[in-house]
Amino acid sequence: HDWHAAACAAVRECLSQGSLGPGDIACISIDGPAHAVALLGDDNEVIYPTIHSSDLRSTGQALALEDRLGQDVFRISGQRPNASWTLAHLAWLREQEPQVFARLRRIQPVKDYARARLTGDFVTDRYDAIGTQLFDLEADCWSDALCAEAGLPLAALPVVMDARDIAGAITEEGARATGLLSGTPVAVGSGDSVVEAFGVGVLDPGQATIKLATHANVNVVTAKPQPAPLLITYRHLLNNYGFSIAATNSGAASWRWFRETFARDEQRLALEQGKSMHTLASDMAAQAPPGCDGLLFHPYLMGERTPYWDSQLRASFVGVGAHHTLAHFARAVLEGVAFSLRDCLDAHTERINELRLIGGGAKSAVWRRILCDVIGRPMLKPAQEDASFGAAMVAGIAAGVFADWRAAASACVRIDETLEPDPRSHAAYSALFEVYRDVARDLARHSRRLAALAG
Repeated sequence: HDWHAAACAAVRECLSQGSLGPGDIACISIDGPAHAVALLGDDNEVIYPTIHSSDLRSTGQALALEDRLGQDVFRISGQRPNASWTLAHLAWLREQEPQVFARLRRIQPVKDYARARLTGDFVTDRYDAIGTQLFDLEADCWSDALCAEAGLPLAALPVVMDARDIAGAITEEGARATGLLSGTPVAVGSGDSVVEAFGVGVLDPGQATIKLATHANVNVVTAKPQPAPLLITYRHLLNNYGFSIAATNSGAASWRWFRETFARDEQRLALEQGKSMHTLASDMAAQAPPGCDGLLFHPYLMGERTPYWDSQLRASFVGVGAHHTLAHFARAVLEGVAFSLRDCLDAHTERINELRLIGGGAKSAVWRRILCDVIGRPMLKPAQEDASFGAAMVAGIAAGVFADWRAAASACVRIDETLEPDPRSHAAYSALFEVYRDVARDLARHSRRLAALAG
């Protein structure tokens, strides 16, 4: 319900602030987060809050799946069992909330639920179907075996269509909620990461995005889907290409946690001065030197995905000394996320020809510089990078405004900045990264011991 309300409010705001009339809209499209589904009962009633990908409540169920069916799940879905995926969420729901599970009739990825509230459809696209871990990646259809494991009949799952297909049209009810005209066509759309990549012109094998957002990731286009144990494997929007993701759970979320936990006064003052939180990050981190005088941060606030795939792994500050100030800790958080993204980049085995930097965290000039020097590769900064921009381009293709994917990218994508790494800074950060990685490998057993003691 929250997503539906937010979508309707966003459309009304666009119509108002964009000085547009409802008749100016040729088509709309939608994107949303993966591994999150609406749990629906009779008459498509929402029967339970959505379980997010960052919610670790199904860790035990994921570990049990790995022990019992890990190879089969990976072979079919292209992904390892993990607490971030819908398959484990459903196992938790069946075990811990059996009365809710008994009422479950349908599941629908959240972007599709928000769209269905406007059109009445029951469809999804391949990207979000794969994101449930109930889809057969090779056969390109729902998996009988995985659906049976989840306790769901195939009728409980939406029809799978192409992202640029028309899912339906705005209903009278949808028109009242959004201010759009009834009958306005609505494209299926896709997951936020892949439409975001499309929206910045990442279309061909070897191109990649490096995303510094709530979750941070390195996403690479491949000639075909190539499942690997350390990666998340999807299909791209075009040419049956693969789309491989290496992800860290706490990207910009680490900075938000730090400033709200340790820098509330600085945050309040920045807001009073009209500064953004990205400017605050730059201002605080700029007061400490690169490497933070020997202070390291591991951003495992919500466990970690690539390359450790350990939901019990926890964050740490290492090397704390009496000489360290709040600015050192602030910069260490930014550097720690950058090191985590280097871990993600190293997990990819495909050749990467080009990196395009996106995400809210990349609005911080200091964080951009840190990331470029840690990675040690040139990065292109697109002028417009929001996932909704890519979703609008998908709508343009669906409506025939653009002839195809490449025509849309050619018309819409512009590069705003090119970042080049500083060789000396990269060498210094590489030495620190070796320590960072060694400590990360030691953290796992200590994190489990602490979790057991904490109960």
